[in-house]
Amino acid sequence: MMYWRDEYERKVTNARRAISYVKRGRTIFIGTGCGHPRELTDELIENSAALADNSIINPFSFTTGHFADKRLEDSFRLNSFHLGTEIEEAMKQGRADYTPMHMSEIPRLIEDDRIPIDVALIMVSPPDMHGFCSYGVSVDITKTATESAELVIAEVNRQMPRTLGDCFIHISEIDHLVEVDYPISHDLFVEDSRDEVIHTIAGYAATLVDDGATLQLGMGTIPNAVPRFLVDRKDLGMHTEMFSDGIIELVERGVINGSRKTNNPEKVVASFCIGSERLMEFVDNNPMLEFHPSRYTNDPRLIGGQYKMVAINSAPAVDLTGQVTADRMSVPYASSPGGQEDFIRGASYSKKGRSILALPSTTIDGKHSRILPSLPAGAGVTSTREDVHYVVTEYGIAQLRGKTIVQRALELINIAHPDYRNGLLEAAKELNFLPEDQSSLPYRGKVYPREFEYWETINGHEALVRPMRPSDEHHLRDLFYSFSDKTTYQRFMSLNPRISRNERMKLANVDYDEQMAFGVFLLDGEREELAAVSHYQKDPKTNTAEVSFIVRDDWQGQGLGRYLLNLMIQAGRKNRIKAFTAEVLANNTGMLKLFYGTGLDVKAVLQDDVYSLYFHLEKEKE
Repeated sequence: MMYWRDEYERKVTNARRAISYVKRGRTIFIGTGCGHPRELTDELIENSAALADNSIINPFSFTTGHFADKRLEDSFRLNSFHLGTEIEEAMKQGRADYTPMHMSEIPRLIEDDRIPIDVALIMVSPPDMHGFCSYGVSVDITKTATESAELVIAEVNRQMPRTLGDCFIHISEIDHLVEVDYPISHDLFVEDSRDEVIHTIAGYAATLVDDGATLQLGMGTIPNAVPRFLVDRKDLGMHTEMFSDGIIELVERGVINGSRKTNNPEKVVASFCIGSERLMEFVDNNPMLEFHPSRYTNDPRLIGGQYKMVAINSAPAVDLTGQVTADRMSVPYASSPGGQEDFIRGASYSKKGRSILALPSTTIDGKHSRILPSLPAGAGVTSTREDVHYVVTEYGIAQLRGKTIVQRALELINIAHPDYRNGLLEAAKELNFLPEDQSSLPYRGKVYPREFEYWETINGHEALVRPMRPSDEHHLRDLFYSFSDKTTYQRFMSLNPRISRNERMKLANVDYDEQMAFGVFLLDGEREELAAVSHYQKDPKTNTAEVSFIVRDDWQGQGLGRYLLNLMIQAGRKNRIKAFTAEVLANNTGMLKLFYGTGLDVKAVLQDDVYSLYFHLEKEKE
């Protein structure tokens, strides 16, 4: 091999001359994302009159839509793995193609010549002392396409970071070199500019990330906003397709250190990144970061081998069974899935893994719900209902894994925008996702009061105290049939009560105004158990409400009753209820002490061994 510096000088040329080596009828791969070779692309378009029937292959770029221009249709036909507006319009007019494919599969199809590459136009960093250039911030499909191409033309950009990992190409493997010097930073694609909404969603998604988890963050403002809510976590890892500026602080703080990763410990693994100039400086020659081709980063088997793999992606639309589409061909406000499904499927394989889809509840203009009764006709299912564990909107978290269709529909309606909930409920009944008698009460009253959600640690157990929701019916059944005979008699004044679905529905379906119910949910990994529940029912004529609550036997005497009663008093006062009433057996001294311990003026009348209690919510005991 000749001395590489001599070979380098021999191969250096200008963009016009380099593009002149591209012949008609060839398939041309163009580098991706921030590694898009702008001068070569501009010159290729400038030279279009000399070319004909050239196919352009590009998984993702900010500018390849130019090849879909009608004026270039005799010279180029774009085959994209990512849909944008320009490409979508060209498809409708027959001037471009879209190939739906998991990102993990593209490299194999290129290597097997199912997607043949004749020419690769790429961008690389300046060579090191041994003649190796780095693919920099865009390794992804670019490395595989370059290794398969017959002709390789590279821009050598002085501002391309030298990243580390499986991301190098030697000067001898490049046919022509064009030296350039321009910034490659690029703002992350902003699919939604509602900052408050984005931050709320990101905050909810972050609650699903435990210490020691390995993260994948998809493209978009929501995944990039999640890291700011993770600064208190410990020993996070990262194995992702892409990342942006959001992770810098977590790495610098030592939150992301990879110490508990199964594969590539103590390394951040990715295939490309997009972001600011600060990000480009951060990744340059950083030994903590490893960039690999997509065939490695997106391999679901490798992803599934990571312990506690958490995949967080944006979802343009989801139906009431949990099916997700990112297909612009059927949903006009969608994008394209990229490597999303690779990581969702991989996270499903992972021990204690989680797949999270995050989306605003509506389109930016508020005219469409992103939670749909069913996907539109002809829509491509990007992620199946079996693979999606959680869906997150600004209205909360829907947990879908292991849930029935009924439970899934109710969970998703609960996090839809309030303006669309009743319509979704009726549509779900028409589609037979929900029974005809499913109550619509929660969607006709006040909006679910998130201000009454509290995370508590009770005797060393993590618990979520919150208002009851329609999807909690099965929790009520489990709680009811866990009671001892003593508890059953004291609460229901009967030894053999039954709780019908209609009775459970009354407790779980409240309007958060004239009716209110709270539950204490104990959390054990993915499992939620209802330990206590309280309820009141207002009498509009007297503006009083009958209050009741019950605590699971093994949690009695630990303060749950007092906690729930105080919460009920807060809610009652907020909803301007004058007084509470209750019926208590005379021998239920514990419950009587609880009511008298409120500090309110409690009046009691005994009849047939049952106390009828009345206490004014604003009048304290003298």
